[in-house]
Amino acid sequence: MKRNINMLRTAVLAAVACLTAGLVQAATGAVAPLVSTQWVADNLSTIRDTGQARIRLIEVSAKGYDKGHIPGAVHMKWGRDTFDPTTDHMVLGLDQIERLMSRLAAPPSTHIVIYGGDGKPHFPARVYWTLKYWNYNKVSIMDGGKKKWLAEKREMTSVVPAIVPQGVTVAYPPNTSIRAQYSPDVISALATGKSIILDSRPERFYDGREYALNKWIRNGHITGAQNVPALAAMAEDNTYMKKEELQELYEEIPADKPVITYCDTGVLGAHAWFVMHELLGYTNVRLYDGSMREYANRFDTPMVPGTVYGKVPPGPIALVGRNCPPPETVAATP
Repeated sequence: MKRNINMLRTAVLAAVACLTAGLVQAATGAVAPLVSTQWVADNLSTIRDTGQARIRLIEVSAKGYDKGHIPGAVHMKWGRDTFDPTTDHMVLGLDQIERLMSRLAAPPSTHIVIYGGDGKPHFPARVYWTLKYWNYNKVSIMDGGKKKWLAEKREMTSVVPAIVPQGVTVAYPPNTSIRAQYSPDVISALATGKSIILDSRPERFYDGREYALNKWIRNGHITGAQNVPALAAMAEDNTYMKKEELQELYEEIPADKPVITYCDTGVLGAHAWFVMHELLGYTNVRLYDGSMREYANRFDTPMVPGTVYGKVPPGPIALVGRNCPPPETVAATP
C-alpha cells in the first residue's frame, strides 16, 4: 500500500513538473529535449546551410564521423572535445567550452541538436548536460542517433560542412544547480541522508562483482546508494522508452527528494539525469561528474563492499586510470 502511494505521489509530482515545463516552453520558445529523426530530416535544408546559426546539428562520436554523417552535421569528438583534458572526465571549463563552441559556430542562441554516432546514447546525454551546465537553453537530442537514421535509410554524406568559426561568449557563472561535487554535496548527502544517491551503472558494478583497475581501485558503490541502470531506459532501436515505462523504471526514486546521480565517469550518470530531469520532470537532480573515477580512488570514502584491489599500482592515486594498462598487466607493488 505504502509503495503504491509513493508511486502515485511521484507520478503526480512529475506530471505537474512536466506541465509547468510545457507552459514555460510555450511562453519562451524553448525546445523539446528530444527531437525525432523526422524532425531533423524536415529541417535538413536549414542544417545544411553553413552560414546560418539557427540550428547546429552535432554528431558526438569517438570515430566514424569521417566515413559518414548526417548532412550538415559538425563533429564533436568524444573525449578530446567533451571533457576537461586536465582531469578524468570532469566538465569543461569556461575557456574550453567557449573555444569548442566558437569552432562549431554555435552561440547560446542557437538550437543545438546532438546525436550519437557510436550507438551509445549516454554520450549525447553527457554533452547535453554539459551544455545545460554552461547555460545553453536550446538543446535537444535526436532520439535514436545515427543507428536509427541509418536504419531508416536516410541520406548520409562524408562531406565536412565548411563552418566558419566565430567568437562565442558563454554566460558565467554556470548552472551549478545540476552539478554535484564531492565536497560539499556528496559528503552532505552521506552525512544527512537528505538526498538520494543514485548509482546508474549495471548491477554487476554496483554490487562489486566487477570493476576495472584502470578506472578505480575499490569496488562496489557509495554507501546507501540505490541502483537503477541508466541504459535500461533505452528500447532496442536505440530510442528512449515511452514515458510510462521510464516512470516505472524510476518508480522507487521519489520526485520530491533531491537526487545525486553518478556512475564510473559521469556519463551514465548524465544519462540518468537526462531521463529524470528532462523527460520525467524531476526538479532537483544533480550529476556528480567526478563519480567513481574520483570517489573510489580515495581511501577515506565509505563504500560497499569497498574492497581495495589486492595490488595497488604505484604512483599518485589521482593518476590511476590515465593511460593505465589493463588490470592483469598493471605494474603492482606488494
